[in-house]
Amino acid sequence: MIKKTIEQVIELTPEELASEFCNSTDGEQSAFFNEISKITGNWKESVDFKFQLQYVTDNAELTDGGREIMALIGQYSDKSKG
Repeated sequence: MIKKTIEQVIELTPEELASEFCNSTDGEQSAFFNEISKITGNWKESVDFKFQLQYVTDNAELTDGGREIMALIGQYSDKSKG
């Protein structure tokens, strides 16, 4: 039998990424944010993650709903006292 390995590049759309995130467990979502921290931790100050967030908030494509989600993430980023 001949076996063949095929490599395929698949680019997820923003809709697919959002769906995957929303359907993930709390542990998987935590790992997602931890990974963003690892990736951006090595960025130079000129491309600091704060600048990336500012670019997003200034982008005309960000809806009021998207802005509300960003605000909720900020509000709930502190650990619960309990």
